[in-house]
Amino acid sequence: MIVPFAPGGSSDLLARIVAQSASEHLGQTIVIENKAGANTMTGFNELLSARPDGYTIGFGGSTAIFQPLYGHSRYEYIDEFQALAQVNETYPMLAVNAESAWQTIDDLVAYARDNPGAVKYGVTGIGNTAHLGPASLALEAGIDIRPVSFDGGAPLIAALLGGHIDAGAGSPVDYKTQIEAGRLRGLVMFSNERNTDPVLADIPTAREAGYDVDIVLWQGVFGPKGMPSDVIETLSSAFEITLADAEVQEKIRALGIEPVYLNAEDYGAKWLADRERMRNLVTETGILEMIQAQTR
Repeated sequence: MIVPFAPGGSSDLLARIVAQSASEHLGQTIVIENKAGANTMTGFNELLSARPDGYTIGFGGSTAIFQPLYGHSRYEYIDEFQALAQVNETYPMLAVNAESAWQTIDDLVAYARDNPGAVKYGVTGIGNTAHLGPASLALEAGIDIRPVSFDGGAPLIAALLGGHIDAGAGSPVDYKTQIEAGRLRGLVMFSNERNTDPVLADIPTAREAGYDVDIVLWQGVFGPKGMPSDVIETLSSAFEITLADAEVQEKIRALGIEPVYLNAEDYGAKWLADRERMRNLVTETGILEMIQAQTR
């Protein structure tokens, strides 16, 4: 299984949990090969050249849509890959320093209306899925808030704790520890329902606050195009059994991630629907224009 992330991160840990359990159901060991680089494209591109026999598969998520959408890849990955199984869904959130005067997302929006361009929020890359949350909120609320890009979650949270930025957008996985410790406060979850984690359960969704914003981040398993139908069925079924396992679900939720299985057909259909939805979203929010300006 090609994992296009460095070892030790939440995506790598998730892939290892799933691979270990699926190995038992397949009767064959799934070996993880970390191929990090070029914002997942190094791993994706290697998978493109693999034989479509089911013995080389990949793990990844929404970047398969965004890289070609932004012109970073010459490959339309979701047209080149065979979906096998969705593994999880998660949603970005927006958090502030616990000492911030903003107790709710409405407080931040009200301040931003009175002070256009003054609110700076951190993201771990312009145009990534976490960036879509506050960018969509800004569009919906009619406010001007500005993204600041960081090389990773750790420096972003350090800047937020140090008061160098006003807010931070990212996966709940990255913010949970600091929220639990009382150093950060979650303002809003860009999801269609509240997070079930006790640490995050009190954070309202954007829709609860009156903003029609719902950003889904997903990850799953896929292979090269052209895999035989029986191989697709065997692999998809193995991951279905894996995701139905209560122990596996508990391990995934311990990462702050919600296990959500989709079979090969439904996962592939979701790819196509999300590509169109995200194309519209990055255009309307101005994110696509930001990306294009960076590469000129």
